[in-house]
Amino acid sequence: MEKVLKKYMIVILFFCLLLSSAAILYTAAQNARSVRTLATQALESTALALSSSAESSLRMSGKKADDEMREIFSDRVVAYALITGKDGKILFHTNSRLVGSNLREEGLSQWLQSGKPSGRRITLQTGIPAYEFDYILHRSDGSPEMLRLVLNTAPADRIVSQARRMWWLVGIILLFLWTVGILFVRMSLRHIHLQEELEQRERMALIGQMTAVLTHEIRNALGSVKGYTQWVNEKIAESDPRKAGLSMVLKGTDRIESLVNELLLFSREETYNIYPLDLPYLIEEAILSFVPPWKGKVELDIEPETKVIADKEKLHQVLLNGIQNAVQAMGNDGKLFISSHHKGHWIEIKIEDSGPGIPKSELSLLFTPFYTTKTNGTGLGLAYSKKVIERMGGRITLSSRQEGTGAVLTILLKKGKP
Repeated sequence: MEKVLKKYMIVILFFCLLLSSAAILYTAAQNARSVRTLATQALESTALALSSSAESSLRMSGKKADDEMREIFSDRVVAYALITGKDGKILFHTNSRLVGSNLREEGLSQWLQSGKPSGRRITLQTGIPAYEFDYILHRSDGSPEMLRLVLNTAPADRIVSQARRMWWLVGIILLFLWTVGILFVRMSLRHIHLQEELEQRERMALIGQMTAVLTHEIRNALGSVKGYTQWVNEKIAESDPRKAGLSMVLKGTDRIESLVNELLLFSREETYNIYPLDLPYLIEEAILSFVPPWKGKVELDIEPETKVIADKEKLHQVLLNGIQNAVQAMGNDGKLFISSHHKGHWIEIKIEDSGPGIPKSELSLLFTPFYTTKTNGTGLGLAYSKKVIERMGGRITLSSRQEGTGAVLTILLKKGKP
């Protein structure tokens, strides 16, 4: 259930963030395009207004018309203005020294006949951007002349530049949006995980209470059966054929007693006394507790003076379970390899065997309670190990070895200060 919720939450959030980001980017792009268009239209409108005023002044005669046009073109938005006839001779220029010179431009006569004003962005020889606007003037006698206005685009470019700087704001908004979204998902997933963990603990606490009552009753009944069977077994002779049957009963009671103890150990809610532990000593203690009767070979690669943050009793049980599983997988002979190494802020413990390994189809089920591949297993050893390791803030995995045959149990625990 938790995995399904996580998957749907991530997909929905990613879709919402993607949609929001696309909408913000589209709106920003449209605004930037509109600003550029409006800036060009503003330049064209200014040029048309100045051209119309100049055409009205041109219909006057004498020095008065020249002075009025110079006053019109004195606006600081005008870089320069000129009027030329069909032959290209400059009749008026805001720089009076250029009056009488020729404008070298092909197709002037054809353009004057077309009657269409035109504008374009140019760069002056000084390197300053400008807007060039050509307009057809008609004198009082009807003869056409070309008015060329070159406007400074600095005010319009400043507005466009400010619009471009808005992309930085858009980027910051998107970064903030994605950061908040990712944090929200992480917090939500953590909340879901904590809820699942709380529900799991409540279920385990209830199972623990029920198990404690059942084990108490089973132990009482089992104790009576086992005690009476042992008493009868001691009283009859070794040659009595009933001796074999009584031995089977005793083995069965031992098996039931072991199962009840493991079930009680797994299901009860335990307290943890966590502090820095001497890992090499714990590993050596676990080996001495189980390995001596075994005929195989044991190899160690333990970094000295390694400390881990854990509960001593529970980590000892986990190591014992891992060694026991490895030895049982190999049988009477084989090679057991135990190592520990630093991994940043973690200590990695590996218990490797040379047994047959684990089929891929069973890897995902190995930590499931009551799942076992052994004929005499309870399926609670690995489940218990996973429970206590995770409660101590660590991780545990079981996989097949990449090189050769066998399995490897990997335990990660937080590193303690030496």
